[in-house]
This record gives sequence, C-alpha cells and structure tokens, in this order.
Amino acid sequence: MHLAQSLRGLITAALTTLSFLAQAQHPIWEIGKNDNTSKDMALGPTSYKDFLPHDFGWEDRFYLVGRSTPEKDWPYVLAGPKDAWGGTSPTAGIRTHHANVVFGLENTPPNGNYKLVIDLLGYQHITPPWLKITVNGEAFLEKLTQKPKDNTITGDLTGATEHLIEIPLPSRLLKKGGNEIAFTILEGSWLVFDQVKLTGPAGVKLIHPGSVFIRKVAPAPYELEATGVQPLLVHAEHLGGKPVLQVKLDGKKVFSQRLDTAGYLFEVPMPAVKTAQQSRYEIYADDVLLQTGKVDRAPQKKQTPADYVDTRMGTAHSRWMIAPGPWMPFGMVKLSPDNQDPGWQAGYDPIYESIGTFSHIHEWTMAGLGTLPVNGPLKIKEGGQRSQGDGYRSQIDKSTEKAPLGSYEVMLKDYNIKAELTATTRCSFQRYTYPKAAGSRIMIDLQIPAEYRYDLKDVTLRKSGDRRIEGVSRQFTANAWSGDVNQDYKVHFVMEFDRPIRKFGTWMNGQISDQDIVSSGPLKDAGAFVEFDTRDNPVVQVRTGISLVSLENAALNLEQEITRPYGWSFDQVRQAQMDTWNRLLDRVKIETNDRQEKVRFYTNMYRALASRNTWSDVDGKWVDAFQQVQQLKDTTALALGCDAFWNTFWNLNQFWNLVTPEWSSRWVKSQLAMYDANGWLAKGPAGMNYVPVMVAEHEIPLIVGAYQMGIRDFDAQKAFEAMKKMQTTPPAKVGLGYAGNRDLVTYLEHRFVPFDKGRFSNTLEYAYDDWAVSQMAKALGKHEEEKLFAERGSYWRNAIDTATGYARLRKSDGSWMENFDPFKSGANKHYVEGNAWQLTYFVPQDVPALAREIGEDRFIERLSWGFTESEKLRYNAPGDQYWDYPVIQGNQQSMHFAFLFNWVKRPWLTQQWSRSIIDRYYGTGLANAYLGDEDQGQMSAWFIMAALGLFQTDGGCSTEPVYEIASPLYPMVTIDLGGQYGRGKQFVIEAKNVSKHNKYVQSAILNGKPLQSFRFPAAELLKGGRLTLEMGDVPNMEWGIE
Repeated sequence: MHLAQSLRGLITAALTTLSFLAQAQHPIWEIGKNDNTSKDMALGPTSYKDFLPHDFGWEDRFYLVGRSTPEKDWPYVLAGPKDAWGGTSPTAGIRTHHANVVFGLENTPPNGNYKLVIDLLGYQHITPPWLKITVNGEAFLEKLTQKPKDNTITGDLTGATEHLIEIPLPSRLLKKGGNEIAFTILEGSWLVFDQVKLTGPAGVKLIHPGSVFIRKVAPAPYELEATGVQPLLVHAEHLGGKPVLQVKLDGKKVFSQRLDTAGYLFEVPMPAVKTAQQSRYEIYADDVLLQTGKVDRAPQKKQTPADYVDTRMGTAHSRWMIAPGPWMPFGMVKLSPDNQDPGWQAGYDPIYESIGTFSHIHEWTMAGLGTLPVNGPLKIKEGGQRSQGDGYRSQIDKSTEKAPLGSYEVMLKDYNIKAELTATTRCSFQRYTYPKAAGSRIMIDLQIPAEYRYDLKDVTLRKSGDRRIEGVSRQFTANAWSGDVNQDYKVHFVMEFDRPIRKFGTWMNGQISDQDIVSSGPLKDAGAFVEFDTRDNPVVQVRTGISLVSLENAALNLEQEITRPYGWSFDQVRQAQMDTWNRLLDRVKIETNDRQEKVRFYTNMYRALASRNTWSDVDGKWVDAFQQVQQLKDTTALALGCDAFWNTFWNLNQFWNLVTPEWSSRWVKSQLAMYDANGWLAKGPAGMNYVPVMVAEHEIPLIVGAYQMGIRDFDAQKAFEAMKKMQTTPPAKVGLGYAGNRDLVTYLEHRFVPFDKGRFSNTLEYAYDDWAVSQMAKALGKHEEEKLFAERGSYWRNAIDTATGYARLRKSDGSWMENFDPFKSGANKHYVEGNAWQLTYFVPQDVPALAREIGEDRFIERLSWGFTESEKLRYNAPGDQYWDYPVIQGNQQSMHFAFLFNWVKRPWLTQQWSRSIIDRYYGTGLANAYLGDEDQGQMSAWFIMAALGLFQTDGGCSTEPVYEIASPLYPMVTIDLGGQYGRGKQFVIEAKNVSKHNKYVQSAILNGKPLQSFRFPAAELLKGGRLTLEMGDVPNMEWGIE
C-alpha cells in the first residue's frame, strides 16, 4: 500500500514537472546577462573587498526593478558569514549579508507557473554557501556542496562550473503591487552571480517606478490610542524629487505629505469602525495614481508604546546581553532563546533556525538555567548550533517566531511543541503546548553554552514535591577579565508545574539517574528532566523563581512576583509586564506618522532600560564580592549589576537622568551599597563583583551627573567620600575581583600616564573623572578638594602635543614618541579601544580649551574629514577594528564627536553629523539596528538623546549642567517629568517643518524667549516648559554661535 502511494506520488510530481516545462516561460525581469561573466555587475569581476565600502549587504539596501542598474546596484558577489572581508571577525561576530530585489506588478499575477532562476558563476568550494531565498516571506533553502577549486571571486574562471538554481513559484506567492525577494547566506562563504531572473506566463506587467514606489499596503492590526484611528500602513520609498504623497479612502483625501528622502512606513489615518467593512484606497504622487485596492477594516485593539517594541531588532551578530524575549526593566531573569555555540557573542542570532534552550540569565560574564520542552527519545546533550538530531535542540518554524515586548513564542518543529515565555523581574513563566502523548518532557540544563564559559563546582537538584523541583548551581568562570578576576556565584532556583510530575530524572557527567543530585562537587555537566502525560490536556505551565542568595529567597521571589498576584495565569503575567513597560515608555511621547520611527525609538528606549540587571531579591538581600549576604536598608534601593560604566555619561546616564531619574537614584544607591559592604565603588559590578572591565572609574560621573541633575535622595557626603577614595587610593583585590585605577600611582607621579609605565590614554580618562569629583566638591562646598581635583582635571594638557595636535604617546622622561602615527601608534593598547586620532578628543570637561590647544581650525578640519570618511562605512568598523578608522559609532570613544562642533562655533555641523549617524548607523532590522556592540543599552540611549536633539558632552556633571541642541527627529516630543525630584510636569520639544531633509535649526524659542545659543541650562528643562525650533534644509550659520 505504501509503495503504491509512493509511486502515485512520483508519477504526479513527474506530470506536474512536465506540465511546468511545457508552459512557455517569459522573462518578467532580469539582473545581469547569462554570459558567464560578472563584468556587468557592480564591483565585478574582482573588487569583492569593496563590498562594504560600497554599502552592499545591508537589510535596507535593495535593487528596484525598473530603476536600478546591475552595474551600479547589484554586487557580483554576496558575502557569507565566513568571509572576513564581509565584516565577520572574532570580535565582530558572524556577519550575514542581504541582496534584496524589489519589484512591482501592475496586475494580479495570472495563474500559471513562475520560476526564480539564480545562475551562479561560482562559489567558495571548501566552505560552500547555504543560501536562503525568501520570496514575499516564504523561504527556500539551497545548500551547495563542495567542489573542485573555484576562484571566480577574483575573476579567474579557470575550472569554473556554472551552478543553476531554479525555484518554481506558485502564482499565489506573487501579488499585485510590491514584491520582495531576499538572498542571504546562512552559513559558509561567498557566491558569485552570473544572472538572476524571474520568468512566468505572458501577461505579467511590471510597474515602472517614478518618484515614489509603494512596497506594501495593509491595514494595521491596531487603533492609535485616543485618536479613533485605525492606520492604513503604506510602505513608500522616495526615489527622487520632492513629491507629495496623497491617500484617498472611499474617494476622500485622508493623508498628504511631501517626501524628501529614503523610506517611510506611514500610519495613514482611517477612521476606526465598530463593525467589519471594506473600503477602497487610492495612492497618488503629485496627483499621479500609483496604486488602488481594497482594504478590510474591523475593530482593533488600542496600540500602546510597548506594542511598537520589537525585541528581535538588533539581535543579529549581537552579544550575550541582547536577545529576543520578555525582559523586565533591569530584570534579574532574562529568559531568551539561545541557539549558538559557546564563546564570544554566544546566545541568540536569527540566522540559526533552531533553539538549544531557553536560558534565564544573560548578564555579562554570567549565565545559567536552561529549559526546553521536548518529547521522544531522551537526549541530555543540547547539540551544536548547526546540528540536527544529535541533541535535544530543535529546529524552529521561523514564520511562527514572535517576539513582542512581554512575551516570546515559537513552534519547535522537531517536537511539534508551541513554546510561550513571559517573565517578571526575578521569575519566569513558561507555557508549553504539546502533542497529545504520554511522554511530554521538559529538559532542565545547568551547563548551557554561554559567552563566558563556566564550570559547575557544585550542584544540588532535587524533586521537592509532586509539582516542584529546586536546585542550586555553583558556577565558576576563571579569568573572567584581565587574567586576575574570577566569577563565582550560585544560581538558586525553585521550579513549579501546574500538574503532577509523572517522571523525574537527573544526569551528571553524562550519566542518567532517577535520583536527586545532592552536593555533587565539580561536574562536567548536570541537569534534570521531568515528564508529563498530555494526552488529555496538552498544555503544561512552569513558573520559576531564581536568586543568588538562597533557595528560600528564590521561593520568596516566586511567591511575591507570580504565585500570589497571578497564580497560574500566563496572560496576567504578560499583561503586568506590558503595563510596567508602558508606564516607562509613556514618559516620552513622540509624534510621527512613520511607524518605523516609533518602532526604532521605543525599541531603543526598551534596550536602554532592559539590558542591565537587578541582583537583589524582593526582601533586599544580595550577595557581595566576598560572597556574603548583605541587606539593603533603603526599601527603594536595589543591587544592580552590569559590565561597565565606561563612557555611559554620553548615553545611559543622560537618558536615565532625564526620563527615569528614579533609576539613576537606584544605580547610585547600588554603588553606595557596594561601598558600604566592601569599601569600594565598582566600575564593572557584574553580579555585584568587582570586575575591572575597561578603564578609569566612570561610575563617578554616574553619581555626579545624577546629583547635578537634581537627583539627591542619597547620601551625598558618603558618595563624595567614596569617589575621593577611588581617585586617591592605589587599586587592590576585593574578593574575587579588583577595584580602583591600575595606573593611578604613575598618573599622580607624572601628572599623566607615561606609555612606558601604563596605558597612555588613561591620562585623559582619569582627568575627566578628577574634574567630575571637583564639580561634586564644588556643589558640596568643599573648596580645598574642589581646587585639588580641578587642577588634576586639567592633566589632559600633559598628553597633548601642540605641534602635531594629537594626544601623542609620551614617555616617563617627558619625551614624545618619534615616528608617531595617530592611527597606528599604540592603537587599542595605549589608546583603549581606540587610536590617538579618536582619544585626542577625549576632553569632555573643556572642549573650547582643547580646541585652543590643538588650534581651532585644525580641530574642525580634522573632525570634518573624519565624519566624511566614516560616513561611507556607516560609522562602523569592519571586523570591529575601531582603531583603524576615525569616527566609529559602534564603540564608545566616538560617541560625543558630532556634538563637539557646537563648542567651536559650528552648530550646523553638529546638526548635520548627528543626523547622519542616526540615518546611517541606526536601522530597524535584525542586523542593521546596531552595526557594532550595543553594550547593554549604550548605543540605544545615545540614539534616544540624539533623536530628541539634546546632548550633554560633559555628562551633565557641571555644577550648572546644560543641554546642547542638535537636530531632533520628530515634529513634537513630550517628556513627562512627573514632578519627580522637584521637577515640573512636562517639557515639550517642537521642531517645526522637521523632516529627513530639514535637519538644520533656523531659530529657537525657549519658554517663550528667543534662544540664540546652542545650549541652555538643564534647569530650564527640568522645571517644565517648551523648546520650539524652526527647521530648514540649509544651515543657518548665524544661529547658535558663541
């Protein structure tokens, strides 16, 4: 019977293929010629190394049929994740690239057979590419095989063999209007195109784009809050000129806007309806009809700021600390899907279409507690990121993956299990829907692949009730940083299920047992599994509380955060997370009709508030650097950890101080709690340990900036005492960590850090911290300390060679390095994660003085050149080689550069270049949201401040802090000040006539009075009021000059 069915299937497939071949195929569009050469394509036939400099490979780049040309807009080569020239490196992580084709069809595609043909001239023969082709959202995979040597990438066709990929496409997959085809290499190396074409039956008509191309039109599945509007989402690409886009609904004009550059996803206002109905829309550009169609309208839910957040945005080539998932503000539990092998940038990357585990901890240098629902034969190894079947890892259906704020959802294909995740601050809640079967299982793994590998030093794991298990995993990471600092912490967890456990088992060192694990001692691996009968009820729920303190506290966290308020209601837990986030995101209301801008803004705001960690429990207990349990006395305080405060004064500090001042207060109080417990502040309090990550003590400007911005509900005298200690006491071991400035002694001896005695650029960073201490001393009336630290705050002058205009390497005898190269000499060693060109500008406390020291003209010319060069590479350093380039937004040392022009009488250049970084560096995709290391909210917070058009170059640490004006993105922003810390009700930033092109400030009015300066006192904002800017498309070189 089965043989007969198979034969019938083969015959049917053969007949279908013959029928397909019998139909005449007509070319719909072609890219390149089928001529066995790549000379007619961009960069061809040899210039593959110019792939990134020519801006290829990004998600937002596309080839528009009917307008683009192969020789300019389609690269002859597509880089794979193995290719260093495509940006992949040990530090930059895996870089995948995209080649996108966009085309429009005038009519609904007629029935018939369509075929996408990819004619390859060659591909890398040793690590051949695994090509993913996505046609209007439907994926096709082509895994190429190894073959004899292939050098087609260099133009050498010797021995080259053509490879033809033909993909039959059903007519249902194409549609009237915009269509998209994306090419991505998931694994392996490059391929070289000969031709790409689409063929089909006669009668298919292409759209020939004019000044605007409409990519997609669809009704939004929501209504805008308080407006009575259900948007019609119109994805429009501006192609030239300044056309006016108009939309009519049932013959009535409902939208009109002039376009000036790039793409838009407009929320065109349609009146909300109470019952389902259908309408007709028409879209015009300068009164020329572009598209018409029908739209189904129906009542929808209200959209909130939290609904715009996409937690997958920016997760490609990301670090362990960024992943999709239901993360609370500064949560302890960061439950997320992990799909990569251990090592640098482990965690989640969207190119891997599998999941190994859902793990609970995603802190820098810390990880732990993975869970995954499975069935079938028992496997206790997770399996590698590309493996199939040799572990309990499961392939996933990418089309089912959803990652809005508040939850994560996906179908595990290997097991046919739907997994749903949500969380509170210290607890997770998971809901699994299994097939109806008796052996539905949950794997609980204590040794998971992480960015920083850890060893299991001791494990206890036991079943403590019919519906409960509990465990303790002591985890040790040797040499977590700088070769002399370890991480050693215990993850305590209590896990409860909503039904009795049918079977319980454990494993240690690969050996399976039905016994508990009790104080095991060191292990290579360990975990447990629980099984349930899901034949009658397929849904199993599990809620988990964790703690670094004790099992009792893990249970207490679970009781107070989930069990008591929500019981077994997954939906209530998810809604509580959404409510928490909306209370924060609602504090900044942006007015824009571009949905993409809302997604970008609120997702960045989410990252700036989610990516760092709470380590104290609900009762205020936490574990210090000596592994002693401490108790917070202040009920508003938390123990908070992260990787570093390195240069957060240019991003996170500013954002927290402005929008979430209560969180600034908590960060300060956390530092003071560490000082009380262990005698030191911490530059890198990951897990409340003293991890000496990066350099200087930039927790100091965190504290000083908060105080100067009016956040003063902490012991300021103690804070000053602690900061003074950090700047006057030689460094020392503290528990497993290390506290203080490593080069402090030589800095104080020489008044700079000689490069033969330490890291030279620490001169500049230490001097800034000294200045910040002087400002705190001034605010507290400590005049002697103010004078002392103000003098030390000018030690940066000892690093500047006025002859060359650079912070030039200098020896302890006072001599300057000979044969000095500002990009090469001491790069990434004596200039921390940078070069002399970049670190020369590290004088945020006195930019005008630096400009005078260098020479103002040279200061401006050099900086302008740096922006012009770096814009070509989107301010990103291929391979994360930050020190080889001038302006690199993907690393902290450049994050104030755009705002320096304000201080040297060129405010229009601040406006121009801050906008350029926003446009070129920050996208909305999985890969192009952040082109470098997002660093636990730092890149995101910078975007928020730049998008508001505000910045504080000195980190707001002056006794009279100011805001500097840049180029706001939105027509109107309302910041809810909430009356906190003596502030007013709200501050409004209005940017009249602002657009992508209108980025230059023409005039300004602050609280009803003309403002001629580029800066204004922060106090004017904090008391509430309004800043009104008139924007234009050309610089006003008379405004903002001081």
